[in-house]
Amino acid sequence: MPRYASFGRLDSRLVDDGDTAFARINQRLRPDQLKPGEVAVSQNGRMDLDGAWQPRIGYRNVFSNITSGEGAPVLPISLPFNLNDGAINAVYGSCLYSDPATYSTEYIALATNSKVVLVKTSDPTVSHNINYPAGNTVDANCEIIQAFNYLFIFRDGQVAFQWDGSGLPSSASFTLVARGEYTQPLVYNTSGNTSISNGVVTVTEAGHVIEVGDLVMVSDKGTTDLNPLTQYRVYQTTGTTFLFKADAGSIAGATIAVGKRQSIGLGFSHMPSPPWAIHHQRRLWMPFNYTMTGTSGSPVITSRNVRDEIIASDILDQDTYDQIQNQFKIASGSADYVVGFQPFAEDNLVIFARNSIHLVRGVGADLGNATVQEITREVGAVSRKSIVQIGNQILFLSDNGVYAVDFDQLYNLRGATTPLSEPINPIILRINRSYAEKAVGVYHDNRYYLAVPLDNSTVNNTILVYNFLNQGWESADVISDSRWNITGFVRSGAGTTNRLYAVSKDGGIHLIDETNSTAANNWQDYLGLAIGSFPSYRDVESLLTTRQYTYETMDRKRFNAYELHLESASNIQSDATLSLEVENPDSVVSIGSVLDAYGYIPQAEDLSLRGRLGNKRGYGAQLTVDPTYGRPKVRAVKITGALQNGGNISAE
Repeated sequence: MPRYASFGRLDSRLVDDGDTAFARINQRLRPDQLKPGEVAVSQNGRMDLDGAWQPRIGYRNVFSNITSGEGAPVLPISLPFNLNDGAINAVYGSCLYSDPATYSTEYIALATNSKVVLVKTSDPTVSHNINYPAGNTVDANCEIIQAFNYLFIFRDGQVAFQWDGSGLPSSASFTLVARGEYTQPLVYNTSGNTSISNGVVTVTEAGHVIEVGDLVMVSDKGTTDLNPLTQYRVYQTTGTTFLFKADAGSIAGATIAVGKRQSIGLGFSHMPSPPWAIHHQRRLWMPFNYTMTGTSGSPVITSRNVRDEIIASDILDQDTYDQIQNQFKIASGSADYVVGFQPFAEDNLVIFARNSIHLVRGVGADLGNATVQEITREVGAVSRKSIVQIGNQILFLSDNGVYAVDFDQLYNLRGATTPLSEPINPIILRINRSYAEKAVGVYHDNRYYLAVPLDNSTVNNTILVYNFLNQGWESADVISDSRWNITGFVRSGAGTTNRLYAVSKDGGIHLIDETNSTAANNWQDYLGLAIGSFPSYRDVESLLTTRQYTYETMDRKRFNAYELHLESASNIQSDATLSLEVENPDSVVSIGSVLDAYGYIPQAEDLSLRGRLGNKRGYGAQLTVDPTYGRPKVRAVKITGALQNGGNISAE
């Protein structure tokens, strides 16, 4: 607008306020208290390093729902395979599976009630089925992970499944893990059973049950110079021999006593039917909630009525658990319970309980020397799957919001650390506490994604996105449909591009934030939501509301004009509607659409849009940009106003 060269004391001066960059959301403060670069609302948006705000790229369904009300799978016509299994009714777990034989081949594993479906990430039209053991199903949420070159499915209070990677593409099947009462390992001591040559120890024992990778211990070295009570790794076996390497002199026809490590005290146990487990330092770590007795054919699983103890497997041995040396009690003397684990550095394991945090030190060697230390009782984790390590920090959802703490901060969380989510605390307060334990988090592309159930939702219906480059929360990703839910995130790293997928309980797999996408319709979501129907397109419901512009004075203003710098995405033209929200007195000025004022912004073109605001009177004003077509990038905003005369002299 034109400006006067000088102003009298009764004149209203024209002033400008605005933003030339956008970095983060701040809903903790009033809109008039926000700093430049902070916004009041960012829905389904992204704030990149160039400081612009832009609607996110649409989620893209790559594998449609595999269930229906009658249990029959429903897939897009473009997917040629046919699951042909009317028994499928839900997906209870998911993870990434990498083929050990081919480093560049990855799958998303979907654990349904009747089998696991492997969907190839590089080509979702390719899938394979892995059958469950005969007579077994999955009928509740489970944990599926890859460890020791196995794929494991943990079922709370039931015998776990394992698959060794064999049998693809048509005859792959899970088996039950070792179960029933644990039998003490055999000790082999047949006369003349051992020869040593050039550091290779060959033990000959007909009918032995030693396998490659097993650790064996020499309890009687005989005439050899092997080290008693030292464990050796078996690297080769036949039906009558097993071989390991040792720093020992050559000898023939010697007699030694050798076998797997023997238990003490309570003895060894098979895998105690955990609800979940993690892999760290070549061991499986899990809650110790159950005991296993009975026989292999009729195992007896009994609840210990204990939820604050954990146990670890022997190294590279999913079947052996030492109930003395490998068991740890957490949160002793309280009603707390274990929520999740997070490996931290090579030799530490952080244990998150519901109301406290603990540290197990020394997990990289003999667990008999490991120690448990309570870090804090001030805060704990609400959701196991929200716990994510990013560099030297651990992020997790607590009752107080999302924390991001490094190792030192863990010791004084409440006193020294403000929750990372403090700027979006009004959103955090909307999380449905009764279902917050379902929240899932993941780190991808310099961002922390946290899917949570907001308001009355019982499923994860919103993704909160924290941008580490901008050091702030940049979006609340929402889809206005009660059928949208996220049960898990899966990151794929095969090939040249890391990708992030969201998995739903109905088996839908959606590609999230595909930054390299240039498809003409990438401004829309392609969602598989409805059971019994194909995926469909819908607009991304994005929204930007700026901070409140007050020109740093409490004086009344008349808002005269606006200027908006916009830019279209490289592959599509764009449009948006604009409005101005004025406070005290409250009013809304409908500015109209870019299309009405200028026309569509051509693809890859920018636009400086100016217009008048009708001298709307108020204390402060916010601009809202509501994209209606394409992905318009908002680069800068300016609101021009006139300060009203604040003196006691009448202007008349």
